[in-house]
Amino acid sequence: MEDFWKNLSEKAKATLEKAGVAYEDLKGTATEKFAELSEKAEKLAAEGKAEAAEAAAELKVMREKMAAHEGGALGYISDKAKSVYGEAKEELAEASEKGRDFWEKAKDYVADKADETRQFLTGKDKPEGDDESKTA
Repeated sequence: MEDFWKNLSEKAKATLEKAGVAYEDLKGTATEKFAELSEKAEKLAAEGKAEAAEAAAELKVMREKMAAHEGGALGYISDKAKSVYGEAKEELAEASEKGRDFWEKAKDYVADKADETRQFLTGKDKPEGDDESKTA
């Protein structure tokens, strides 16, 4: 029985020694990782603080504009909305005009191709009395 306890004691001692080495390795690795994570966290915190300061400055400028506006905050917002609406209306008109131009060009292109096709198939130009704008 003494041998059993002695062997068990020696195995425990050897295991503890190995664990001690492993513990020191883990402790060093953990310390390094902690330092890396701390550095990253500090960097992110600084970036967040800078972004918050920038947003606060923008908000302050907006408040000052609203306060200085003749109609106060509501007047400022109303004028901004009118401005945005006017810009959107102009862009819509431009897009509509471009759309009309596109369809006019497409219609002319198709008409030209129809004439070319007629000439190709019949070998003749469009008869002078034939007016496509008249309906049958």
